[in-house]
Amino acid sequence: MEREKTAAEKDRRDAQRALEADERKRLKEQEESEKIKRKEERVEKRLAREQEQKKNADEKRDRGKLANKKFTCGVCGMRGRVLDESKGIVWFECDEKVCGKWYHFECLHRSEQDYLRESMEEGESWYCKACKPWLYCEE
Repeated sequence: MEREKTAAEKDRRDAQRALEADERKRLKEQEESEKIKRKEERVEKRLAREQEQKKNADEKRDRGKLANKKFTCGVCGMRGRVLDESKGIVWFECDEKVCGKWYHFECLHRSEQDYLRESMEEGESWYCKACKPWLYCEE
């Protein structure tokens, strides 16, 4: 009977050790998983930061090209640059992809100026009267 108790006690200790070993293994795997997840998050943040930097650099380059490019006003025919804003001349481009025309604000008709102001305030696209005349119809 004493042997049976000793054998049962040994089996219980072995089972307890096995459970503890399994728990240590599970905790280690969880720790490794969290470590990998943190590393992936750091990589994703770095990639996002690099993409943002590239986007900003591309936008800056494009603004530089746009600023130096000469435009012709769709109304008066005068040529100038977007940089002319420093001289008090404000240019606006029609947002219709096929149009590509630029306009001095002062050259636009009153209804076009009003629509341009509304578009800018609401953060919407602006289209010239030549591209979308129905936007300028008086009701």
